[in-house]
Amino acid sequence: MKLFKFLLVLLLSCGALQVYASGGEEPPAEGEAAAAPKPGFYYHLLDPDIITNYLSDGKTLGYVRVTVELMAANEGDLKLLEQHDPLIRDAIIRLMGSKSADQIKSLVSREELRKECEAKANELLVKETGKKAVRELIFTKFLYQ
Repeated sequence: MKLFKFLLVLLLSCGALQVYASGGEEPPAEGEAAAAPKPGFYYHLLDPDIITNYLSDGKTLGYVRVTVELMAANEGDLKLLEQHDPLIRDAIIRLMGSKSADQIKSLVSREELRKECEAKANELLVKETGKKAVRELIFTKFLYQ
């Protein structure tokens, strides 16, 4: 009987250690994982980075390299962003190429440029699909020379 009690205590403590090691979370039951809500936002990376020239004052040519991610509210919008990736890239390249060195280098102007790129992307998507799919346009890397 003592051996039985000892084994029972040992078994229960092993179970407690396993729960502690897993962070206290129990694995979801079958069917629960499929019913779990999906995240509300999706991101589309414009890959490769956008590299383009901007208007410079001197004889040297200035360039900017930007990594752009587009936030979509759902999977349908994400598919639209993937489908119209070249159109969005072209619009961003044209906008950046029309900016002066001061506009590229200034933090305030950079935020205005980001908003302008977002508005232009949504304007083009509305023309093509009838829907604004870009919830947010994010510069995750912004290098200039």
